[in-house]
Amino acid sequence: MSEPVFLQIIMQADDLNKLNFGGRDEIEEPLEKALDEAGLGEVSGGGSGGGVAIIDVDIENEDRLAEGLKVIRHVLREIVVPPSTVIKQTQPIEAVFKVYDDENGG
Repeated sequence: MSEPVFLQIIMQADDLNKLNFGGRDEIEEPLEKALDEAGLGEVSGGGSGGGVAIIDVDIENEDRLAEGLKVIRHVLREIVVPPSTVIKQTQPIEAVFKVYDDENGG
């Protein structure tokens, strides 16, 4: 079985403030629900400071990463997070994924 994948959804605080988000809960709750329903993983934490807000997500394993990214992007796009938002993978490898304009026609 492959390793779990840790992701961070990184949002610029200034961009979030311009959109009048009430806080990370507005993003974390629908994200947690979608990941749980798909059996892909969970929101495992988050924080803010240094001009960013971060939501931590654990995907069950590497084999489900593409499916997990698809679900995460779908939720973030429905919420209409700022275009500066990125999804950063930190393990087992480092990579950065855009929320919008991905290779799947987003």
